[in-house]
Amino acid sequence: MSKFQEMFMSEDSPPVGKSVLAAVRIALVHDHYDAAHLVAVKSAMQALGAPTIHAVWMECWGVWAALEGCHRLRAAYDLGLVPQIEAVAYCETTTLADLGLDGDYTVADIADDAYRATILTFFED
Repeated sequence: MSKFQEMFMSEDSPPVGKSVLAAVRIALVHDHYDAAHLVAVKSAMQALGAPTIHAVWMECWGVWAALEGCHRLRAAYDLGLVPQIEAVAYCETTTLADLGLDGDYTVADIADDAYRATILTFFED
C-alpha cells in the first residue's frame, strides 16, 4: 500500500467493491455491553435478520446517534448486517420513555454525546 493510500484508508474504509456513498455511520452513545449477552443477541439475529434502531441524525458529525440497541448494533456489525433506522427528531423535551424505550433521558441528552461515542460504519450493498 502506498503512503497516499495509507493516509486515506482506515478500518472504516469501504471494502473493495463497496461505495463510500452507501456507508451508514452509527454512534453507539451507550457503549457498555456484556460479552455473553452479545453472543446471545448474535445467535438470535442470525434467525431474525437486521435490527431496527431508533436514532437521531446528527448533521454536524455526519452520524446517526443510536438511542438504543448497542448489543444489536454490535451484533449486526459482526454479522455483516445493515440495521434499519427509525429516525427520531432531535428534541430537548422528548424522553426515551416517550418513545417507548427504557430511560428518562431526553433525546438531546443522548444525541449530544455522539461525538465521543464509538462509531460503527456499515456498508450497504
